[in-house]
Amino acid sequence: MNYHVFLDFDGTVTTEDVGYNFFKVFAEGEAEGIVKSYRDGEITAAQCLQGECDIYNEYPAPAMRVRQFISSQKLTTGFKEFVEYCRNHDFSLTIISAGFDFYIRPILRRNGFDELEVFANKTTIKNGRIYPEFTYYEEKTCPRCSNCKGLRIKELTGADETSVFIGDGHSDGHGARAADIVFAKSFLAEYLQQAKINFFAFNNFFDIIEKFDNMLLKNG
Repeated sequence: MNYHVFLDFDGTVTTEDVGYNFFKVFAEGEAEGIVKSYRDGEITAAQCLQGECDIYNEYPAPAMRVRQFISSQKLTTGFKEFVEYCRNHDFSLTIISAGFDFYIRPILRRNGFDELEVFANKTTIKNGRIYPEFTYYEEKTCPRCSNCKGLRIKELTGADETSVFIGDGHSDGHGARAADIVFAKSFLAEYLQQAKINFFAFNNFFDIIEKFDNMLLKNG
C-alpha cells in the first residue's frame, strides 16, 4: 500500500508549539488575547497570526535572540527515525503547518531535514519585523484556516495513495477529517474523541512506527 504521510509541525514534529511560544516570549504575553479569540472561534487563523505579528513588530527582538530561540527548539522523540522509516518504505512525506517558515525552515535545516516538502505560511523579514504572506489562504473554500490542512491533503494525495495525518493542535481538525488514517495527541485527540472520529493515539514517533509495522504486516 502506498502511504502519503502529512505532518503538522508545531507540537508534532517539535516538542513544543514553537510559533505560540515565540510570540508569548517576544511579545511578552500581549498576544494572548488574540490567540484566545482565535481558539474561541471569534477570528480566523490568518487574523490571529497577523495580529501576533503586528504586536511583535512594535518592538522586534534582536536577531541574535531570535536565532537562539529557534536553535533551542527540540524535535519530538523518534522523528529522525520516522523520516528514515518513511524513506525506506517509499512513503511520501509532507509537512503542512499553520505556522511560519521563518522558524520551520531553520529548525529542519539544523537537524538535516532541509529537503522535506513543507507547506507553511511564508514571511518576509525586514529590519527584524515579520510580515506574513498567507500564500495558501483560501477565503472562499476555507475562511477559518490560514493554510487549510484538509485542502492540502485533498490536493496532494495521489489516486493510488492512502493519506495519513499526524497532528496535535487547534489547527489540525480539517486535516484529520480529510485523511484516511489519523494519529493524534493533545487537543486534536480530545477534539476527535468528542467528534467520534477514529484515530490512533501517540506520544512520540516510535509509537507511530510500531503502528505502521502492524499495518504493513496486516496488509501483507
